Amino acid sequence: MATHGDDRRPCSGLWDTPMVYVNGDVTTCCLDQHLENNLGNLTKKSLQEIWHGPTNHGWRLKQVHDDYDGSGPYCGRCNWRSAGAMPHDQVLVYLRRTNEPEAAARYAERWNVDEQGKPRD
Repeated sequence: MATHGDDRRPCSGLWDTPMVYVNGDVTTCCLDQHLENNLGNLTKKSLQEIWHGPTNHGWRLKQVHDDYDGSGPYCGRCNWRSAGAMPHDQVLVYLRRTNEPEAAARYAERWNVDEQGKPRD
């Protein structure tokens, strides 16, 4: 597993910014000019199906586990500060909503936050 330093958190792009190209291709990032993180095409599936589908979910989990090289072909070499970090509380809400309790516990421990994403003393 490749990590990118102790301060890199999951990218908000994977949660907040689906990018749709004129041909209908959907990617996770506005910096992905060559559609390396192509999730699908709107002529074949809905944005809901693409954005909340298994590929993007898997990439989100990889980032939760600090595996940025495994979270989409573009993510490993991205200037990740461009999109910004996903807030801890929102990551934890997502993990609970998608029935990933082990990932939530590991994430909270890794970042030393409580169940709500607030720093532990």
